[in-house]
Amino acid sequence: MRSNLVINIIFITSAMVLGWFLFNPSYSDPIEYLLMLVFFVLIAWIILVTFVPDQKERGYLISIFLIALALRMLVSLLVHALLPPGYFAPDEPGTLMNGRMIAESWSGNAMPYNFHGGIYAIAGAVFYIFGYKPNILFLLANFLGALTVLNAYFITKRLFNAQSARYTAMVVTILPSLILWSSMPLKDIYSQFAITSIIHLTLRIKEHFRISNLMLILFLIAFVGFIREYLVIIVLMAIAATFIPVRKETFIRNAIVIAVFALSFALFFSSYEAKQVPNHGEKSGGTFQTLQQTRQGFYQGGSKILGHINISNPINALLYSPLLLAVFFLAPFPWQISGSILHNLATAESLVWYYFFYYAIKAIIRSFKEGKFDVMPVLVMIGVLSVAYALAISNIGAAYRFRAQVSVLFLVFTGYGLYLRKQEHLIKYALPDGPKVSSAYPTTPNKM
Repeated sequence: MRSNLVINIIFITSAMVLGWFLFNPSYSDPIEYLLMLVFFVLIAWIILVTFVPDQKERGYLISIFLIALALRMLVSLLVHALLPPGYFAPDEPGTLMNGRMIAESWSGNAMPYNFHGGIYAIAGAVFYIFGYKPNILFLLANFLGALTVLNAYFITKRLFNAQSARYTAMVVTILPSLILWSSMPLKDIYSQFAITSIIHLTLRIKEHFRISNLMLILFLIAFVGFIREYLVIIVLMAIAATFIPVRKETFIRNAIVIAVFALSFALFFSSYEAKQVPNHGEKSGGTFQTLQQTRQGFYQGGSKILGHINISNPINALLYSPLLLAVFFLAPFPWQISGSILHNLATAESLVWYYFFYYAIKAIIRSFKEGKFDVMPVLVMIGVLSVAYALAISNIGAAYRFRAQVSVLFLVFTGYGLYLRKQEHLIKYALPDGPKVSSAYPTTPNKM
């Protein structure tokens, strides 16, 4: 374990040194950057000491955290050194520009600057403290991305077991899209980290109430509202689903009630979010008319898809939901290879994603069969967001980005699915007189 830790430390240090050769030196003071890196690693260590009493497990999590952080640092440094601004996310240059103007306004070097968007305030605060040094902001995004890996591990272990949690942590660490979106100072990684933290803390409260966990949840809910206000109600739905008593004899009834409520809210949420989307014209009419206008707004560029579908009435929205959900989860498809490098990179990842998606679906079905209804808050969060985004988005590129908001939670089930696959393999090839697989690989959840 110590040798692995040393290797990871060397890896992350090499990533940092490489960054100084690739980055514009004027962006940051290397010593300042190093101190921030040490500070973030120290915070992660404190979190692990608090939540993970077992020393061996803590050593593993420190290793996976450092690997996740190093990968995100490398991608962040390479992308912003070799590619033009906004290559992957057109809103990234706006975040840096607005953050700089806010910092100058706060420091008294410019006129008061009115802004809308929590991510701008975060960027402004970083630039106000450190000066205009974007790679400090990139490092913060990398750090939150690595912490999200730990959150995914904690959630999976509470719902299933430690081996499943390790699979989940590994997949979340290496999945290219999750690395990419946590290598840029976008609101995506902030909301992703906050949502996974809330679900983890809610599961802890359900087992044993502590006022400190409750205070953290309230703070994180406020933070989600600061970053993406429309997500607050969905988060509250997921929290409420945690405490709904679901038993096998009442599961079908409860599932129908939750599904109807979630679908209704998904439509409302889609309509509300549609009004927040800029440059798509004035929105008018009811919920479904607003959704249709939003779909038309997204239907542009080389990645547009299914523009002929009209969901301006509830019947069409219901009929087309399965198809739109399939596109949201599975696009871009292998036969959609094009001349776009970005599109082809996403298509290549889709082949890997299909493998993870299959085992996630398998794990969800198995969870219901085994009566593991503690998974409901995760499913509510996935379900509402997926339906809402699927109805509102008619662009593969946009769907690829927004899918990352739910993929971390989806990979919680992938970890359990991979665990079940290994268990079935061991049962299939176990010797008649050998040790029982069930004793070596318990299916009961390991609590933390």
